[in-house]
Amino acid sequence: MRLFAAIELPADVREAALEAQGGLRAMVSGVRWVRAENLHLTLAFIGELDAVRAAEVTSALDALPFESFVWTLDAVGAFDRARVLWAAGPDCEPLSQLAQRVRSVLDALRVPYDRKPFIAHVTLLRDLTRSDAQRAAAPIVPPIVWRAGRPQLLCSVHRDGRLRYEPFVPAVTEGGHFGPDQTLANRPLTKHDA
Repeated sequence: MRLFAAIELPADVREAALEAQGGLRAMVSGVRWVRAENLHLTLAFIGELDAVRAAEVTSALDALPFESFVWTLDAVGAFDRARVLWAAGPDCEPLSQLAQRVRSVLDALRVPYDRKPFIAHVTLLRDLTRSDAQRAAAPIVPPIVWRAGRPQLLCSVHRDGRLRYEPFVPAVTEGGHFGPDQTLANRPLTKHDA
């Protein structure tokens, strides 16, 4: 199960990000656009992790002190080596501190993760050519101002022939142990869901 700690974007922010992609769609071809429901802000990429360890990470993230903050997406740019087009904004100290706290939680749990320096961005597309990357930089007008929500553990799942990023939700068995891999979409309903 492929996992990452991230902040999901609210629906209105996802829609605004799609609108920001509008002019770019005519400029580039042969790329993989990120679907609206998968837009997110990664704080730490973890990769493969079993359900028991994922449940530990989920519990630790839920216990992490968190105060909401505002961040602005005001520009589109590219990581040409990674062939990724992104939306990002000005440096945001609360966001950088949150990413550091999330990574400290992972370190305390001894959960391996990608240790590249944190660069706040929302990936819009993949497989961008180098020439398209050079042409893609542009301001987002009007800027997208949004209030960031609590970080959570997201997992990549294939459903209905599509890749989806969904919150990881641990399933607890009668003995209080964590069960098999579960996501919000495919776990059985419990009395707590009513």
